[in-house]
Amino acid sequence: MSVNVSSAATRGIHRIPYSAAKGGINALTASLALEYAGAGVRVVATAPGGTEAPPRRISRGTPPQRTAREKAWFQAHIDQTIGSSLLKRYGTLDEQAAAICFLASDEASYITGTVLPVAGGDLG
Repeated sequence: MSVNVSSAATRGIHRIPYSAAKGGINALTASLALEYAGAGVRVVATAPGGTEAPPRRISRGTPPQRTAREKAWFQAHIDQTIGSSLLKRYGTLDEQAAAICFLASDEASYITGTVLPVAGGDLG
């Protein structure tokens, strides 16, 4: 059993490398499911949308004082994420974890090779 985590954010502004990486996870999920189904191994993935999370304790290298341009880019990203969600909000960590736990459970024993969007209706 493998539960991969991809992303619903595979289309949109400033997302070319990210989209390629997450699209690769989606393709890998489908390919691995085909390869290992005969051995009884299920391979699935979730595709989270924007998710509320505590602030990072370790910076990604962005200085604490962001420039106006960086703030505008970050705000555009937030606006795009919430705007593309049908529910018009971020998901919670608990909502993301619940989907992963379901896919890993016996209740999902007949599900393989699929990517479950957990993104408030945002399909990317």
